Amino acid sequence: MEGVNVLTINVGSSSLKCSLIETADGHTHASSHTDWASEPTRYTFTSTESPAVLSEVGWSDVKPAIGRVAADLRVNTNEVIAAVAHRVVHGGTRFTQPVLVTAEVEDALHELTPLAPLHNPSCLEGIVAAREVFPNLPHVAVFDTAFHSTLAPEAYTYAIPQAWSDEWGLRRFGFHGLSHAYCSQRAAQILDRPSLGLRVVIAHLGHGASLAAIRDGKSIDTTMGFTPLEGLMMATRSGSVDPGLLCHLLRENRFSANQLDHALNRESGLIGVSGVSSDMRTVLQAAEAGNERAKLAIAIYVHRLRQGIGAMAATLGGLDALIFTGGVGQHSATIRAAACARLAFLGLELDPIANAAVTSDMDVSTTGTKGRILVIESNEELMLARECERVFN
Repeated sequence: MEGVNVLTINVGSSSLKCSLIETADGHTHASSHTDWASEPTRYTFTSTESPAVLSEVGWSDVKPAIGRVAADLRVNTNEVIAAVAHRVVHGGTRFTQPVLVTAEVEDALHELTPLAPLHNPSCLEGIVAAREVFPNLPHVAVFDTAFHSTLAPEAYTYAIPQAWSDEWGLRRFGFHGLSHAYCSQRAAQILDRPSLGLRVVIAHLGHGASLAAIRDGKSIDTTMGFTPLEGLMMATRSGSVDPGLLCHLLRENRFSANQLDHALNRESGLIGVSGVSSDMRTVLQAAEAGNERAKLAIAIYVHRLRQGIGAMAATLGGLDALIFTGGVGQHSATIRAAACARLAFLGLELDPIANAAVTSDMDVSTTGTKGRILVIESNEELMLARECERVFN
């Protein structure tokens, strides 16, 4: 199965991205983006054979979005779809390679839902909806955790009783693997260097956020852990919190486990601190207008981001490049500038003019600095399509 058209379905916590990609050369015949992070939901569809469609719609979940995408594909493209590739956030220890979706696989994914409560349920909704719309096509699940299966025991093992790890599979997994994998490959191309020997730190900053330390094209450390809740401050997720604080809430404030889970995943991060929005653009605007809580939210976000970059660089023993990607990483010059402001000791110096005028896949560091700062437009969809093709090959 070479050089075929794969429909990729990438369901996020607040969005759906679909692309029809030819795997041989990476050409995108059609793509759509549904965003319900803010009201109303925005839907766009583009194809090489018809004008772009941009509309505001009344629905805000996966099933109607996939139905609309399928209808637009039928009307606006003549390309034959060979398979459907689904991004699944958490594969646990069982799924470290892409797999053909079967009823048994769906059941196994349901069991993993508690590990990624913001994502895996939506991923499963996407699989169910797409299998109804495209019942005669093979469907392949591709896992975000798989890229981090190269972590060493000292990186993935929690300092908890060994019996917990052995009996219940409690360990660090890492996420955003498709994005980190693509960006590490693309960075090698931009720098005109082989992956072997290249040390990069990737900052995937979107609704969710994570850092990864990549050496020789392989993940050796990352900030997310057993679930996507660990690590950096995010849009609605707290990131790392003192476990003792959580025990205090359970014991003294009589929180239930479900209340705690909901608060940490959906009411924390940017929205929790700022009280304004989970959207970085809105929080930045509020901070610029003088909102003190918004200013604090930005300060915490940047503080933890810089801390994490330093930690990843220490794990690598230095770095050759820092990469920004994701909605915030790619589009917010303000966050990039603030994050890099104190990283000169790592050989990183941002060019303010290049940073302000950045387009995708650019080097925005000053001339002659030892470490390079890159802004890369991640292409999870291309990685999805090629991983799907690999199942059949």
